[in-house]
Amino acid sequence: MQDKTFKQLLMSSNYYTLNKQIVKSLGIESAFLLTILIEASDGLADDEGWFYQTIEKIGELTGIGRHKQDKIIKDLIELKILEQKNKGVPCKRYFKINYSMIENLVFFNPQTSLSEIDKLDCKKETNLSDENSQTRLSEIDNNKEYIINNLNKELNHKEHKSYEHEFADDNLKKIKQWFVDNGIDFSKKHEAKVLELLKNNSLGFILKTFQEQLNILKNKSDVKNVAAVFSTHLFKGTTEVNTKEIEKREAEKEKIKNEERKEYTDNDKVIEVFKNLPAEQQLEIESEVIEEMNNPMLKEIKRNAENVFYLMISKKLKEKMFKLGIKF
Repeated sequence: MQDKTFKQLLMSSNYYTLNKQIVKSLGIESAFLLTILIEASDGLADDEGWFYQTIEKIGELTGIGRHKQDKIIKDLIELKILEQKNKGVPCKRYFKINYSMIENLVFFNPQTSLSEIDKLDCKKETNLSDENSQTRLSEIDNNKEYIINNLNKELNHKEHKSYEHEFADDNLKKIKQWFVDNGIDFSKKHEAKVLELLKNNSLGFILKTFQEQLNILKNKSDVKNVAAVFSTHLFKGTTEVNTKEIEKREAEKEKIKNEERKEYTDNDKVIEVFKNLPAEQQLEIESEVIEEMNNPMLKEIKRNAENVFYLMISKKLKEKMFKLGIKF
């Protein structure tokens, strides 16, 4: 086999990825089985992290027999890396992986490993021969090959969580500075409420909302202590109502409604005048309007809903009749 082809084979997805430090601390078989459980948890675990994996499935994936599986699982449980419970009908083995313990034992305290447990169990296993050990390793070699190269996905996820925590701290500092700049006290109670808001809202949205509320309070002559009222609203989850802004919006809405009423009245008047014109003049004006509007559906609309048709062309009708000197 050419070197290039062999290299491509080694880089394919037919290989397992094991972490070097885990292998060093737990041993290759234990690291391999733990990796299989981590992969299973990624797709099968419930919200609390529990998932099931059968003896047969693990044996199929790893080549590790029932008794060796039991030994490795027992050792991982003693190290508190793994939890196990049996439940369901029929009964199934459920596992939960303690990633924090993996991080502590393997990466921050690498001298604590399964090798120490093996030393304690040495007297119990004096009958194990080199031939038996070789047989166990060959069981793994006959299964999928694997490559030892990088950290597992879950530990990378923990690093991402750490970054999110730092990002939240940075946002909290910016909001705290806003309080200082505006002369508002920032107590532990304020901090707790702000952290709660940051869980579901962006920094920009929070600062914008705070500033809007502060501006409303500053423009209210009856508010004597702006900072105190602002804090009260924050703690209660309420907001200050800007009555002037509401009145302004209501006035704008009423203005729009009045304009629409006037437009409807004008349209009705235009259509009334149009229909009092001689039939030939109506047809001439209507044909010109349809041609200018260039809408092939207009004739179909007229056949099915004449009132709608005339409302649609009323503006054009008004322009045409105005040019012809027809008074409304």
